[in-house]
Amino acid sequence: MFAPLLPASDAWAESFPIIYSFDERIRQTGLGSAQLVLGAFLITFAIVRTITHMIKAGKGPFGNISVGGTHVHHLVPGIFLLLASGVLGIATGDALPTWLLWVPPVLFGIGAALTLDEFALWLTLKDVYWEKEGRRSVDAVIILGAVLGLMALGIPFWIDIYRNADLTGGWLVGSYHALSLVLAVICFLKGKWIFAPLAILFPPLGLVGSLRLARPHSTWARHLYGTAKEDRSKARYPEDRHVPRWPWQRPPTPAGNEPGGGGTAS
Repeated sequence: MFAPLLPASDAWAESFPIIYSFDERIRQTGLGSAQLVLGAFLITFAIVRTITHMIKAGKGPFGNISVGGTHVHHLVPGIFLLLASGVLGIATGDALPTWLLWVPPVLFGIGAALTLDEFALWLTLKDVYWEKEGRRSVDAVIILGAVLGLMALGIPFWIDIYRNADLTGGWLVGSYHALSLVLAVICFLKGKWIFAPLAILFPPLGLVGSLRLARPHSTWARHLYGTAKEDRSKARYPEDRHVPRWPWQRPPTPAGNEPGGGGTAS
C-alpha cells in the first residue's frame, strides 16, 4: 500500500550509502582498538552491575572480597588493569604479535568499567555505591560509553557516507550532525551532562534533554530564566547537589561581598 511512497533500495543506497560505508569501514577492516574497548567496557559494566545486585540481594555464589578484614572494592583491580594496559601499550607499541593486539584495548575496557562503576566512591571518598550519590557512577559510565561509541563508529565512516552520497544524502548527513551538535550544546548549557554526549549519538535523546528544565546552577538557567522558571527549576531538582565548579557556572558575586571588599559588617 505504501510501497510507491518509498524509494527503491538502489536509489536509497545511492542517496545515503550507509551500508557501503559500514561494509568498507567496519566489516571488512574488522574490529579495531576502539571497538574492542567499547565492547569490553559495556560487557564488563553489565556483568559487574549484575553481580553487585545479586550480592546485595543475597543470591548466587558471589560475595564481597576482603583482604585482612579490609573490603576490596572492584575499582582496585580496575586501576591495576588500566595501569597494565597502559604500560603494555606504551612498552610494546606495534611490536606485539598480531594475535595479541587485542589484549591492551580489552584490558583497558575492562579496567575502565571496573573503575568508573565506582566513580562516586573515588569522587566523594565515601562508599556511596547504593546511595543517591552513587548515581554519579552510572552517569560517568554513560558519558564514557557515548564517547567510546563515537570513537568506535569513527569519523571516516561518516566522511565516506557524505562523500559518496548524492546531494539529498549529503544534506541529510549534514543536517543530522548539525542538529545533534546543536542539541548537545543546549544540553550542556542546561547542565544535562548525560544527555549532551548522547545527543551526538542519538539526537532524539538530545531533544528530550534540551526541552526539559535546566538545572538551577546551569548557564542556561542563570542567563535565560526569569524568577518563575528559576523557582520551577529549583522545585524540579530539590535535591540537586550540583555545585558550580567551572568559571562559566559560578554566579556573579554580589557587590560588596567580594573577598577583601567593603561588605557591611554583621
